[in-house]
Amino acid sequence: MKTTHTIKYALFMASALIIYFILIDIIGYAGQSYLSFFNAIIVGAGIYFVLKDVYKNANKFKYMDGFVAGIKAGFIATILYTIFMAIYLFEIHPELCLELKEQVAIAGEGIEAALLLFIFLSGLATSIVLPLVILPLYKKSWNTRDIREKQKPLNQ
Repeated sequence: MKTTHTIKYALFMASALIIYFILIDIIGYAGQSYLSFFNAIIVGAGIYFVLKDVYKNANKFKYMDGFVAGIKAGFIATILYTIFMAIYLFEIHPELCLELKEQVAIAGEGIEAALLLFIFLSGLATSIVLPLVILPLYKKSWNTRDIREKQKPLNQ
């Protein structure tokens, strides 16, 4: 698996996440945290295409290669999206940060770090879980007709 393909898909995922966020902010729903569920769908689609590319370009598909490629792409996209959110929430649209601060109950100061940590960790968790969910689509079955014909039944 070429790293450039992983980076290419990571950039696509990060771009799609940023465009989605800007669109929901323009509509006025950026403060609705339940809409972040669609981030998982965007990342899932990106990881699907990463794994498809790994599967297509590998002579012999290795499960771990696909898993690592999916995590790398998701991790890079998560870092880029978290950086964008830091700039957007604190420099471009600080009112949104205050709106989110009212929704999140955290004792003490440092809500900014907590918001960014939440964005980063939710993206990271999604990037770890989704390759595990998508990889079975590319797993070759050992239960083929040729294998079954070669096996001897236990009761003979």
